[in-house]
Amino acid sequence: MRDENTLLIGQALQIRDKLVAKRHVIPSSMMSEWSELQVQTQAFDANRPFDSAIKGRRFAKPAVYSGSAKDLNQIVSSLKDFEERMTSNLQHH
Repeated sequence: MRDENTLLIGQALQIRDKLVAKRHVIPSSMMSEWSELQVQTQAFDANRPFDSAIKGRRFAKPAVYSGSAKDLNQIVSSLKDFEERMTSNLQHH
């Protein structure tokens, strides 16, 4: 994985973690978008490979991400946009 991808994945995880901490205040009108963003970033979870490990079987860590930096940039932009809209929505209420 290239360094650029690593930095973008780090940004995506950082934003997603902030959103996860605030998930209880995500408006219901934005929940479907939030679910989609969670699916898009699911591959970046550090614990994901270990959740699927089976005792007694050989374990190989799967590749984290096979997409391009452009795809990652789009995910980061989507997360930033979602966070901004959610935050502005909270300030109006």
